[in-house]
Amino acid sequence: MGNEKTESHLVWRGAAILTGAALLVKILSALYRLPYQNLAGDIGFYVYQQIYPFYALAVALGSTGFPIVISKYMAEANEGVGIKASVQRHALIALLFLCGLFFVGLFFFARPLTTMIGDRHLTGLVRIAAMAYLFVPIVALLRGNFQGDKENMLPTALSQIIEQAARVCFILAASWYLFVNQGSAYEFGAAATSGSALAPLVTITVLLFFLPQKRAFVRDLFSFSRAVDWRLVGTLMISGCLFSVLAVPLLPFQLVDSLTVLRLLDKLHLADPRAEKGIYDRAYILTQFGMIAATSLTAAIVPRLAQLASLKKRHDFQIEATLVIKVSLALGAAAAAGLITISREVNIMLFRNAQGTTAFAIAALTMLTLSLLLTASGVLEATGKPWIPIYFLIIGTGVKGIGNYLLVPHFSIVGAAIATCGGTAAAAGLSLFYLRQAALMKRLGWRIGIKLAAAITGMCMIVLLGKMVISHLTKSLPVRPAAAIIALSGAVFGGITFIALLYVLRFLDAQDVKRLPNPRHKRRELPSSKQV
Repeated sequence: MGNEKTESHLVWRGAAILTGAALLVKILSALYRLPYQNLAGDIGFYVYQQIYPFYALAVALGSTGFPIVISKYMAEANEGVGIKASVQRHALIALLFLCGLFFVGLFFFARPLTTMIGDRHLTGLVRIAAMAYLFVPIVALLRGNFQGDKENMLPTALSQIIEQAARVCFILAASWYLFVNQGSAYEFGAAATSGSALAPLVTITVLLFFLPQKRAFVRDLFSFSRAVDWRLVGTLMISGCLFSVLAVPLLPFQLVDSLTVLRLLDKLHLADPRAEKGIYDRAYILTQFGMIAATSLTAAIVPRLAQLASLKKRHDFQIEATLVIKVSLALGAAAAAGLITISREVNIMLFRNAQGTTAFAIAALTMLTLSLLLTASGVLEATGKPWIPIYFLIIGTGVKGIGNYLLVPHFSIVGAAIATCGGTAAAAGLSLFYLRQAALMKRLGWRIGIKLAAAITGMCMIVLLGKMVISHLTKSLPVRPAAAIIALSGAVFGGITFIALLYVLRFLDAQDVKRLPNPRHKRRELPSSKQV
């Protein structure tokens, strides 16, 4: 029993370390885009956002997808050193094939790709982004090797934080230099893409520093004398891609925008469709912020749900899954409604002007749909069905693509924002419908909806009233500082009001509160569950 307690504690400690690192990385990823956009302008921001999805997929493969799968197979191998080495060797084959395919496709077919996008000036940047795939195999293997050892999650966490910090510092320093020297939009994009593509070198350096037996690791990794199990290679490849896409559910929608929006905007005969696309891309920054709460909530609850699923405690699983969906619904709805209410002020505060505010406000709804999609995916992952949300994500991406083609030529970036909301809503709705049909969660009663609607209505009324008062008090200030005061005060007072109303309306009852994740109780609760 002592070993079980120690093992459970190590699992929770490792999960906490990785979760904390992932959240810090997400915050840095969202924060640096604000000064970058202010320095590079809307066209410079457009350039980087066009390339970003191609790079982001490499990050997902090397940071999340394959390390999870490799560590899972290594953990199942227990103490079998030879079996662990075999897993790593087969994972290397899968990674070399997959990343080689991506590199060749992006590097050598960059010109046809950018022709399809509608901007051949992006060709060189696509090739720079392709370089990131060259580092993915070694990064994923090293991280998977460390994560396979439950006692040693620190190297992976540190490498993520240090890599992101180095990347952000490089991008902002290069952007400031280009700003001072009046660099072009594509030079800004090239600098940002270069910093992103070369950042994995920092990760490799950090991970190798923690690797105790470097020669033995390399020797075992490249000993191809034994027969290759191609079925295992295929399984590792599919599973790695699966978990990578689940880690970044917004990526398919960003990719659709990169491939379609610019050419569709050309049909409107705008002065510069690139600037319009850059204005539209502003919304993705706020969406990332909104997803941080849902990501942390999902990461906190999935280990507990996975344990309940393994113990076949179906009733408890239903209750806790319903609770996490309820909390995700509240957080997502509040974030979306709050941002819509102060969308103009936030737009001015962050991006200097109010251009694209309507699209900005509509895109805020994705904070709700993506929060629900992330949480539902986490619940399904805990039951061992991670492929289910992938199907729904594919459907949602299809809805997004069709929506772009139907709406953008008529409504410009507002149409693109509506299409994103429709696609994410379709994926989230299907995921929740599946959870209900599979009896993985209980039905949320109409009282929950009424309480949530009342809390959101009260919050919005307070924010609107505060806007009127503060606008009067700040009318003598320049536009941007006044907008910043209104936006920040609205966010603070709106958040306090919403939480207070949830408490008064008893949105969460006493049993719900007891079941919320509490780090202080993890170590004590887990062993008792195992004894059941």
